[in-house]
Amino acid sequence: MTIGKRLKEIKSVLKITSRELAENLGIPVRTIGSYERDEAQPGPKFFHCIHEKYNIDINWFLTGKGYMFISEKTQADINYIADLQNRLKLTASEIDGLIDILDSAASREMVFKFIEIKRGNKEALDSLIYNLQGIKAIYG
Repeated sequence: MTIGKRLKEIKSVLKITSRELAENLGIPVRTIGSYERDEAQPGPKFFHCIHEKYNIDINWFLTGKGYMFISEKTQADINYIADLQNRLKLTASEIDGLIDILDSAASREMVFKFIEIKRGNKEALDSLIYNLQGIKAIYG
């Protein structure tokens, strides 16, 4: 699906016309039409405005992946990752790697074990130690 088709989908979901969208974003209605027909591509200012006004996920708009709207939880996650990146002085590449690690089922299982350990579950601690010993044996 193209950016133009996703723009049409946004308008459909929001139940607004091209004219209303143009007025709300402060751009000419013919510009909206050229985006919808994929005759022109929106720039960063357009994406910023539509995100700010309608809480549209820019990644979804550009790629079609994820969800059209950013939920409060998603926004909180984005803010947390940005804070983590700043506090730990991580590069964008390191953040991507961290997200990839946390996205794996094995990593999530380890995180859940840490949560259980914090709650006082000794079996979870024993299991985590066993898993870490296995990792150490593999990676030395």
